[in-house]
Amino acid sequence: MAFKDLRGFIAGLEAAGELQRVAAEVDPDLEIACITDRQSKLPGGGKALLFENVKGSPFPVATNLFGSPARMALALGVPKLDRLSEAMDELLLCPGRAPLPLLSDRAPCREVVERAPNLLRYPFLKSWPGDGGRFITLPLVFTRDPETGADNCGMYRVRIFGERSAGVRWKNGSGGWQHHRKYLASGERMPVAIAIGADPALTLAASLPLPAGLDEVSFAGYLRGEPVPMLRCLDSDLLVPADAELVIEGFVEPGVTRNEGAFGNHTGSYDPGEEVPLLTLTCIARRRDPICQATVVGPPPMEDCWMAKAAERLLLPLIRRQCPEIVDLLLPLEGIFHGCALIAIEKSLPGQGRRVLETLRSEGWLKRGKLLVVVDAAEMPLTLSEGFWRALNAVNFPRDLAVTPDGCLGVDATRKFPEEGGGQYKELKQDASVSAQVQKRWREYGFF
Repeated sequence: MAFKDLRGFIAGLEAAGELQRVAAEVDPDLEIACITDRQSKLPGGGKALLFENVKGSPFPVATNLFGSPARMALALGVPKLDRLSEAMDELLLCPGRAPLPLLSDRAPCREVVERAPNLLRYPFLKSWPGDGGRFITLPLVFTRDPETGADNCGMYRVRIFGERSAGVRWKNGSGGWQHHRKYLASGERMPVAIAIGADPALTLAASLPLPAGLDEVSFAGYLRGEPVPMLRCLDSDLLVPADAELVIEGFVEPGVTRNEGAFGNHTGSYDPGEEVPLLTLTCIARRRDPICQATVVGPPPMEDCWMAKAAERLLLPLIRRQCPEIVDLLLPLEGIFHGCALIAIEKSLPGQGRRVLETLRSEGWLKRGKLLVVVDAAEMPLTLSEGFWRALNAVNFPRDLAVTPDGCLGVDATRKFPEEGGGQYKELKQDASVSAQVQKRWREYGFF
């Protein structure tokens, strides 16, 4: 069973020896991010961090909670992340297993309601010296389609501008982006709610490019094994997680924007920022002692790399639906989510590697990947070292390259059949009888 809220997850991390409490006073302006960055770069992802004494705010900050494969698996209640592929396969066979959200008669996130909200009281982080300001980096942003009534929960960064104003950076093509376009066309103001510190399954679900028809809250309910309790907002009809630490409510007026400024990104440089819709707050609802969960974005390895590893296992069954010949998928840490993907296939026909690339480029969550490399499947699980070795020894430049007009690269690094210009290929394998004999005599050789 996965955790029901952030506090349960933090308690689980502490019981597993994965949490470091920091009692010394720390500054949300650069210092917390610097500490988190150093922890993230340690072997095994360092520790999950709970900063209990934050300068300028009465509330603690939690970072790096998902910052290792072990912590990511713990968050979702599975022994290993590989188990997530099996869970997604089961859901795709029976979509009805994803439980609908449950309207709650409990309201932990509403122990305190601030009708004169002040965002500046909360310890949101400035992570890098050149950042335009402080950002909410792990928000769950709730919106609703004004035409269909369908809800969306997405993870879009939020820039803090003042006591009662913030900017939301939609991802192009995302659910929130589509909803905003419809509100702009209608000339009506758009209700928005931002939850911080939800249960781990919902936080992960908000970051995933889920297929149409599978909403984030129901998917989180499937991952955690029970429906997510939701509450109707105080100032709109939007639903938010009842067990969140903090909920920000407000409205975006049509056409009102402000420049968010620069943001230190996973590329190792600053995103210059853009004009973003301006959110004006109406209230903040929270627990009495909310924990502000945050993540630090920067050069890998960082916490988002391990969230991407969970996404890798969950989304593998989806691309198998597109291309049944796909055996495995690897998202290297350096590519974060879909910046780079290695795809292993069971090749049986000439041109199959190229067709897989074309299919993945035409639809689905990998279509914007900067680099997609298709290799032959092997008996061993796909690793970056194995995939690179296979690709390097099979690819023929420029024959096997496919470059899109927007600058993305596809590489068909599968072994080529004679019809594709390839030669004879016989894989190196040890003699089976000798291998069995060596295995039997291993201790006799003096090896243990």
